[in-house]
Amino acid sequence: MKKVNIFKSTLAAMLVFGLTSCENDDSPDVIAEAQQEEQAEEQPMTNNVISVVINEVRYRGEDTIEILNNGTGSIDLADYWLCLGPGQYVQIGSLTPISGSIDLPSAEYLVLSYDIPDDQGGLGLYSTNQFTDSSALVDFVQWGAAGSAREDVAVAAGQWVAGDFVPAVGSANSSIAYDGQGDVATDWNETTTLTFGAVNQITALVASSFNVTITNIINYLAVQVFNTPDGADTPGPVPNKDGSYWFDFQATPGSKLSFATMQVVSNDWFYAPTGAGITLFENGVPVTGDVTNQIYLWDSGTEEEDPATITSVPGGAEAGDPDDDNTVRIVTTDVTSMVKVTLDYEESTRTFRLLIKNLTGAMDVNEPVILAPGIAVVHALDNPLFTEGEPERELGLAKIAVQGNPSDLYGWFTETGSTGAPLRLSSSYSVFAPAVVYAFDSENDPVFTQGEAAVAGSGIEESAEDGNNQIIFDYINTTLGIPVAKSNEAMPIAPGQSFTFTLEDVPVGYKFGFNTMLVNTNDWFLAYNNTGYPLFDENESPQSGTGATEKSYLYDAGTEVDQVVGFGADQPMRQAGPNSGAADENTSIRRVSEIDDVQFGKGLISSAAGVVGYADPRGGYNLIKVTITPN
Repeated sequence: MKKVNIFKSTLAAMLVFGLTSCENDDSPDVIAEAQQEEQAEEQPMTNNVISVVINEVRYRGEDTIEILNNGTGSIDLADYWLCLGPGQYVQIGSLTPISGSIDLPSAEYLVLSYDIPDDQGGLGLYSTNQFTDSSALVDFVQWGAAGSAREDVAVAAGQWVAGDFVPAVGSANSSIAYDGQGDVATDWNETTTLTFGAVNQITALVASSFNVTITNIINYLAVQVFNTPDGADTPGPVPNKDGSYWFDFQATPGSKLSFATMQVVSNDWFYAPTGAGITLFENGVPVTGDVTNQIYLWDSGTEEEDPATITSVPGGAEAGDPDDDNTVRIVTTDVTSMVKVTLDYEESTRTFRLLIKNLTGAMDVNEPVILAPGIAVVHALDNPLFTEGEPERELGLAKIAVQGNPSDLYGWFTETGSTGAPLRLSSSYSVFAPAVVYAFDSENDPVFTQGEAAVAGSGIEESAEDGNNQIIFDYINTTLGIPVAKSNEAMPIAPGQSFTFTLEDVPVGYKFGFNTMLVNTNDWFLAYNNTGYPLFDENESPQSGTGATEKSYLYDAGTEVDQVVGFGADQPMRQAGPNSGAADENTSIRRVSEIDDVQFGKGLISSAAGVVGYADPRGGYNLIKVTITPN
């Protein structure tokens, strides 16, 4: 059982170490009493037995304090006080119990709500409001940074302080609880089983590790249908020799072009680039001229090739038998005698023009060619329309290959979500800067707060403006003291590439956050919703999957004036040096609700929530996928 009579020198020790005290430090009476306490150091300890103890404390989430009467008779606690430090105290009689009675019977519990610090603190239970009287201190518990063991404070020369140190590693789903005997740190434990109003149950706080993968999934950057032959006023096929389709599009380095147009003199063949698409830039320089060597003739695997069922015009009703081989495959890699495909580029408008020319026409006896309306996609990843050796995806390519009708596939590419934002088209092309991931148990993300300016020294500015993740890592690791990991990859990642992390020693109840810069901007970063993604389910089991992708958003850090995405002179790939842009007048961190796509000519893309996760049903910017796997 805990002792109650404490040497007055103990209180002096508490003042030195900042454990807890409610007096005014400037009071002359306090100075005099401290001197008296020093003179009383050698007085013998009496053996009064305490009758109440602080038994359990929840200092994160809903602050809760449990007091146990472990004496033999009832105690009226109305005139007892709870004290957190100078000027922070409350009389228990003024509080409304959550459970139990302030006139507390033997072996019963009083549960109270009282605001207490989330990070470091000391809670004293006093029998009076004479806080400088050490004999009035009935019990005391401290929590704080690891390494401040209570025994170090008052064990010397046989002295001690009631209550014990507990590391601040808990969560809102845990409490610190007394084991019922003793006066050292080991008599208090963190527990994930809350037992306010009942006997304490110590359930060890289990830490888990997680493997995290953040993937840049930027892909479909623009799409269009081409259906009107050169020189014609209305849509239709290209049946004549030297007839052609052409279309204009915008692109940036790193992006590629694919298209599909039916070879009408077939059952289900079509012309298209290889899976990698047409290379548009080499070493940053636009590619122009003849690119026919990148174009193949493909079998879509939809119909058996039978001249009797070949239609003479696109959209014909006659259909052939299903193909025994339903995979998309090459008919020939040399189409130079059938079609010619060329690229031109206009520097002033940054616009490409692609021309697909029919070299033989329908009347050629040996190699008749008719071209049908098709679809063109500017993309970042390979195989945007199909994958060689795999079945057609049933999204509309077969309808192009069999009927020359691109409407279904175009509709799939341009489908919008519940908010009207694109479900599949990406807003822009960009790499991601080296990232950090972290775990926290506070109600909101401690690294940044939407609607407020970035905290000085937090690293948000350096990460969002220059892609520097060292400062934000140090801030989370040292200042916040929560689990954090930098990406294993130290270089930016392009579309199709990933950052990987191992987030270690994550206690039950913690939530997930991340931060990575969208590099083709001035100060935009991707992060999870400000409340964090739960890493554990309601049964305290580690979660896995891509759930953190949804509710990931694009944020403006509010530190630098925004320029056109991909073209700003003060953006990392073009700026003279770090932190070189003009300061933003709006310093609040806020979600990016619209993007003007100048890179690919889509115009204004709106997503009020700033959604970045691919396949989020609301639609958005389609930039990122986050995968979490317990280790």
